[in-house]
Amino acid sequence: MLPHRHLPRPWRNAAAAPPMVLYQPPPPPPPMFLYPPPYPTTIVGVPPPYPAVPHPPYFGHHHPMMPPAAVHVQLQSVTAANFAAELDVIGSLLQNYPYVVVDTEYPGTVHHAPAGRRDSDLSPDERYALVKANVDELPIVQLGITLCDAHGNLPFVPDFDPYGYHHTGGGYGAERAWEVNFSDFDVSRDRHAPQSVAFLRSQGVDFDAARARGVSSASFGAKLAEILSTAAAPRSGNGVELTWVTFGGAYDLAYLVKMLDGGEKPLPETRQGFVERLRELLGGGRLFDAKFMAENCGRADLRGVGMRSVAANLGAAMPAEDLPWLAGTKSVTAYSIHSILRLHVLSQDTAAGFEGIIDGLQ
Repeated sequence: MLPHRHLPRPWRNAAAAPPMVLYQPPPPPPPMFLYPPPYPTTIVGVPPPYPAVPHPPYFGHHHPMMPPAAVHVQLQSVTAANFAAELDVIGSLLQNYPYVVVDTEYPGTVHHAPAGRRDSDLSPDERYALVKANVDELPIVQLGITLCDAHGNLPFVPDFDPYGYHHTGGGYGAERAWEVNFSDFDVSRDRHAPQSVAFLRSQGVDFDAARARGVSSASFGAKLAEILSTAAAPRSGNGVELTWVTFGGAYDLAYLVKMLDGGEKPLPETRQGFVERLRELLGGGRLFDAKFMAENCGRADLRGVGMRSVAANLGAAMPAEDLPWLAGTKSVTAYSIHSILRLHVLSQDTAAGFEGIIDGLQ
């Protein structure tokens, strides 16, 4: 296993971050190149491909647990300068990598359960009302995106010139995930939870730089909606049915709805209205919450613990402890958890029963 390397703090290297080490599902198919040949005949560090096989149903068979191995993921920083180009790359990959795993960072919560009551004491409708109040008022800070296919393979993307976004011809590329940095949040103006902002700063978030060079959520949402309208159109016969995955995803999905609806429009008034609008905006695909799956799969060691503990207890190799624990890293970790659960822990029928259940809003 290669030694861990430091992931650059946001804004220090907008091109890409060094690899992180995570759980490796089955060996990948031949790399999918987005640009014309010539290509190197040997891809250093990528396992040899296995023969092409038809994609299985959404959930594969119940497999015994496999030991974790290294997979090296390039975390691409997305700003105002490159968001359109990176979303075009994502759009070109969705046909072959239709699982979209997302995570968000936001400046905490300022609306809470009534005094004397915990969130767990609230009804699903009351919990949604809290999510709505917070998301309507507080801007998003980051969005992490990780794609994979039905076998759990990540997309291989060739090297790019960080300024021109052309294939350089001199490198080999890597398996890639994305971390989008938004400009909406003004720490001196907007309400926020001080402890949450302090945590984001401790992980390297520079709020002044984000204001100056991040992408607005409205611009990002409009471009993402354009990509999804083309890619996620299975009923027309020209698209693919997407599968959206989160880990404890009530806020993640609420911020997606807010962005895709223009960034200023309040969330739907009711929980049912929110779910209907969510499915409409995401192309009507499938939806899974890996946290709810983990807590209800029958394993006591996966209940009541956070994302890091779930990943470790499932046998997934964790990112280095000195990597920033932000949206990009967490979306890759959520991908790893979901892949292990559906491919190695749960039966097909059991896993399929979790479709549409959002942790905290069930």
